[in-house]
Amino acid sequence: MQTKAATTLYDYWTRQRGRQALPLRSAIEPADIAGILPDVFILEHAEAQAPLFRLAGTRICAQFARELKGTGFDRLFAPDLRDRVGRIAENVMAQTAPAILNIQLVDGALDTTQAEIMLLPLATQGRTADRIIGAFAPLPGQRQPLSAFRYATIDTLTVIDPDRTDTLAAPRPSIPVPTSIMTMRPAGIGQAMSRVMHLRIFEGGRKTE
Repeated sequence: MQTKAATTLYDYWTRQRGRQALPLRSAIEPADIAGILPDVFILEHAEAQAPLFRLAGTRICAQFARELKGTGFDRLFAPDLRDRVGRIAENVMAQTAPAILNIQLVDGALDTTQAEIMLLPLATQGRTADRIIGAFAPLPGQRQPLSAFRYATIDTLTVIDPDRTDTLAAPRPSIPVPTSIMTMRPAGIGQAMSRVMHLRIFEGGRKTE
């Protein structure tokens, strides 16, 4: 875990679950994690589609320049990754196994920012996981993007074994995720770029007769 949001949320989730496999949604008190609330979200299980945002922190929505409540979690990602992302989130609930996604975010200027997403299972009734509480945050040292994020691609997936006593040192080896086609830019497109004040101009490579 490389961000304060992910580490803080995981520690809190671990305390709230105690000796159980996962905590109840009712055990989560927003005031307890007030310092990271802008980076926190909750997903809910949805039949025949990826989990939906039940709520999303203000900083997350601002970074994507839209309200995320009610939209699919997979919609943050490149189209060719959405089925995979949906399965990852469903497996977090089905297996009650926390996971970390290391991702690349692409903004409107086609620049990238590295970020981390923590996914932790929750239950609303009984001990069946039907929610995910998560944290989303760019990695430390990243520069402020000049425009909103358009989509994300995945670098690695790490599944955590929460039953290990040395919890923060218990991740399984990271799994590389196949590269999205959205990271493959045609040669010559967007290679030349100039800055005009706060704007970026990309030369499209159009050939003249």
